[in-house]
Amino acid sequence: MSEHATDPIERAIAISDREFRELADFAPVMIWRAGVDKLCDWFNKPWLEYTGRAMEDELGNGWAEGVHPDDLERCLAIYVGAFDAREPFSMEYRLRRRDGEYRWMLDNGAPFYREGHFAGYFGSCTDVSAHRDAQRAQRILINELNHRVKNTLAVVQAMAIQSFREDQSVAHSLAVFESRLRALSAAHDLLVARAWEDVALRGVVEATVAPHDPNGSLVSLDGPPLMLSPEAAVSVAMALHELLTNAIKYGALSVAEGRVSLGWHYEPERHMVRLEWKESGGPAVEPPVQRGFGTRFIERVLAAQAGGTAAVTFHPDGVHCFFEASARARSMEPLDRLVDA
Repeated sequence: MSEHATDPIERAIAISDREFRELADFAPVMIWRAGVDKLCDWFNKPWLEYTGRAMEDELGNGWAEGVHPDDLERCLAIYVGAFDAREPFSMEYRLRRRDGEYRWMLDNGAPFYREGHFAGYFGSCTDVSAHRDAQRAQRILINELNHRVKNTLAVVQAMAIQSFREDQSVAHSLAVFESRLRALSAAHDLLVARAWEDVALRGVVEATVAPHDPNGSLVSLDGPPLMLSPEAAVSVAMALHELLTNAIKYGALSVAEGRVSLGWHYEPERHMVRLEWKESGGPAVEPPVQRGFGTRFIERVLAAQAGGTAAVTFHPDGVHCFFEASARARSMEPLDRLVDA
């Protein structure tokens, strides 16, 4: 039908059809049309530019050559089923882009009618790969958040059990529990600053020790640059908090002459770091009759959370402790990534 047709109605239809195609070619979506025989007879310019194929290649069932083989059967079943029922459809499938990459498309189709008679289907497609990636990332994030919340609650529960004991006053137990909560909060602040990515072991150690040794003269640190997972970082920080609290109250840091050495070395075959805490110069130490709640907290709870083992021993010259945690060697990152939060 030509726009030069003499009949006004025919001329209007011809002009409308031409203007629709021009408009469709400027639309921000990919548009297709199929006739009553289910075969596609037209695609707009965005579709052809996206697939990198000519109109004649896409006509009929040619467009199906670009659908991912794993999606084709499902795609055709939905298309044919909706077509036979004269119902709209919406489906997602992967379509090959002009560069060869398969991208997820959202395809919406609906029947159209002319003068009351079924004339075929119009459909539009949009690339939803980024949306699907975002949804997948959100699911991963939610699962990871659930995992971390459960781990944190397990630590808090263990802290409460270890802090509130029948042989201690409520006030003392509450003070101990609050101190541990503050330490746990400080450890989480460190992780938040790093967006819950792996953190530098030295940064965790220095941030935990600093409030108790602001001048850096009481606790000496020595060890290679390593990275800890968020879970291991929290456990290391909490273990050091327990050791520092005990050292300040009863151990080496309770006297001016006392000192602590904290060193660590990496065991690459196990992907583990072994931290060693040694006190010296403090009051003489006698092994306790029973393991204290702080010791049990380190050995039974925190080490398990860190994926390793721990042991606290009481030598005459001071408390010794080794603590293992999963770790990895630090890669060569940009300097701004290595600054400890």
